[in-house]
Amino acid sequence: MSSRVPLLAGIAALSFFAGITGIHLAYTLTYVLLALLILAFIWTRAIARRIAVDRTSPAGSYSVGEPFSEHFTVHNRSLLWVPYCEVHDRSDIPGYAAGRACALAAGDSVSWTARGRFTSRGRLRFGPLEARVGDPFGLFGRTVRLAARSEVTVYPALHPLEDIGPMWGGDGAGDLRRGKAVDVPPEVASVRDYDPHDGMSRIHWASTARTGRLMSRTYDTRYSADLLVVLDLRAGVHAGQAPESSLEYAVSIAASIVHAVARRGQAVGLITNDAEMRAFGAGRGEAQRMRLLDYLATARDNGATPLAQVVSRHGEGWRGRGGMVVVSADRDPAWVEALVDSGTRGQRHLAVLLETASFGAPGPPLRIPAAWRLALDWWLVRRGDVLGSGERARAAGD
Repeated sequence: MSSRVPLLAGIAALSFFAGITGIHLAYTLTYVLLALLILAFIWTRAIARRIAVDRTSPAGSYSVGEPFSEHFTVHNRSLLWVPYCEVHDRSDIPGYAAGRACALAAGDSVSWTARGRFTSRGRLRFGPLEARVGDPFGLFGRTVRLAARSEVTVYPALHPLEDIGPMWGGDGAGDLRRGKAVDVPPEVASVRDYDPHDGMSRIHWASTARTGRLMSRTYDTRYSADLLVVLDLRAGVHAGQAPESSLEYAVSIAASIVHAVARRGQAVGLITNDAEMRAFGAGRGEAQRMRLLDYLATARDNGATPLAQVVSRHGEGWRGRGGMVVVSADRDPAWVEALVDSGTRGQRHLAVLLETASFGAPGPPLRIPAAWRLALDWWLVRRGDVLGSGERARAAGD
């Protein structure tokens, strides 16, 4: 509109001048400027209707840190020259800009490839695209929406944590060092009451016949037992700003454990204390892995229930089924005591604690008391730590 103001003012002035003077040249200039205005308007509308974009966007699922690329082709299907075409991408992907400005001859097309990297988890949207085109005189501009939206799911960053998990007593751990996890024969340690999540394969039929009720086997081998991951999503516990926040580290660690455990054939469940108190029973296979990763892609720290209450509630029902991994940034000792109480003989649960002071939270660096180190396995995680196999910190020295 601002580019048309001088022209409209000139037409008005010339019209007034021609009316009071009757000079032929003033009339001629007025008609020329009016024709120019009408031509620019028609030109812009004509090319806006004939602009099209082909966009090839990523599809499916990715993980944080993975690169991606998109291919764009802008077509001018009109018989008019497009002096400028500004393509704007309205994607909500942080740090990604795929737009471009170009000029197009009649029937011409322009192509380019935009590259980026996923830096945040969630369900991220590509598009829509908008293009602003205009006439050669810059008098009129028109914005058109060119491409529909598409969406991808970005999972938390997955790190190689194949060896992480609660430690077990007995000979099974020694067997693991000599072969693969799948080579370790399941050793029945005891039986307990059947749980609907156990599956028919875990029923101990001899004990069932003797007691008159369904009984399930429990195993003494680290990789044959179930694993329960407890992720602390209570509001106000975490510190820092994404992607370098304790929340993102915690979610990434939980996702990496779920991914590794499910891939080695172990049953895994997930418990959270978010606003909806989401809980996923233990299960095996690809469907379970994708189910948990889908949730973790959009998990938020919006809960109100203390972690100690969650650990106590689920730890008692989990006793004898396998190990527990608690991932938290909470310094409250209550949840640690609850985790210790849920343990059984020969089994050490794992506590993954995010050091919030390294993420910008006030307070001194955290030290793990000796009594806690004796009762549990610990992994103390600080901002900037490389999360990978063999990176578990020895809390005794921290």
